Amino acid sequence: MLRAERPFYFGYFGCLLGQPPVCFWMTGRHWTATDRPQVAFSKTSLISKEYAGEWWKKKESHSGRKFTDKVVNRVEPVYSQIDAILSQMRSFVQAMCEQDPDFYAKYPMQLLAEADEQAIKSVTATWTLPEEYVYFLQHYVPQCVSWSTDDYINLDIYGANDLLDGQLGYNYNPVTDEVIEDWPKSFLVIATDEGDPYCIDLSRGDTVIYTAEHGMGVWDFAVAYDNLAEFLRSALRPRSITETDVEELEDFIYNKVMITGAGADKLKTLLFIKKWFKCDYGQAKAHLEAAPLLVFKGLESVAAKVANELASIGAKYEVSEISFTEFVQR
Repeated sequence: MLRAERPFYFGYFGCLLGQPPVCFWMTGRHWTATDRPQVAFSKTSLISKEYAGEWWKKKESHSGRKFTDKVVNRVEPVYSQIDAILSQMRSFVQAMCEQDPDFYAKYPMQLLAEADEQAIKSVTATWTLPEEYVYFLQHYVPQCVSWSTDDYINLDIYGANDLLDGQLGYNYNPVTDEVIEDWPKSFLVIATDEGDPYCIDLSRGDTVIYTAEHGMGVWDFAVAYDNLAEFLRSALRPRSITETDVEELEDFIYNKVMITGAGADKLKTLLFIKKWFKCDYGQAKAHLEAAPLLVFKGLESVAAKVANELASIGAKYEVSEISFTEFVQR
């Protein structure tokens, strides 16, 4: 795996002086020193380049040396990378919508650039998040957006509005109203691919991305990407399909899964629809009233997982085989 540029830490100045490394970070306008890096320094913490530069010109380190605002400028590439990737993501979504305007008029897909302030306040009040990740959430607002590449079947990267609901089924069981004890307590799910979670470890203060395969009985997490930017880039890799691939794809069995009714527990079915389509309660209710509702079409093995989930909540559903041609049609 190619390693992207490591997150910048505003610290390790002691190494330059032949002393133990010291890391500085800022909360508001108060600077603190510790013997190891705690969080990646961020553009959102700077107040302004001018303020930070003047602060360093006036202050001296523990050794008496002065530092300049040149150090502050080292953090900018982290956010420039995220800005560039988000711009590519928005361009990709726009191009998709332009390719099939009739379909996306019926099923709108958008990737907005400014998050609701209250949504950001809510997630930052719930968790202590890396500043780099907060910056991303402020500028990534997906509406019915998912990413499909050679590495992902259907990757959903959560925005701030989706983050709380995105933890359900991992750290908390909403059906039994119980905390799931075997989930790593410091792991926050920031994305999922057909049930496989992609997480950051909040105890670290960085954005190393971990993943594990779901349904294995135990969570066996491993590092997937060194940082957030590397993870986001992976969602933009083009899917490679050759003529041979198409022939092989035609040999697979494809199914579609339809919800045909509320079933034994209407509330659970509505919650499933709300989460699946990333919509509000009113929209979920409208979807259910318009049943039969298509919730999935794709490989037989994946359709079986969706069907099992619907069966577990008592929803009424149908699974039927479809042709490859129907599968690739919108």
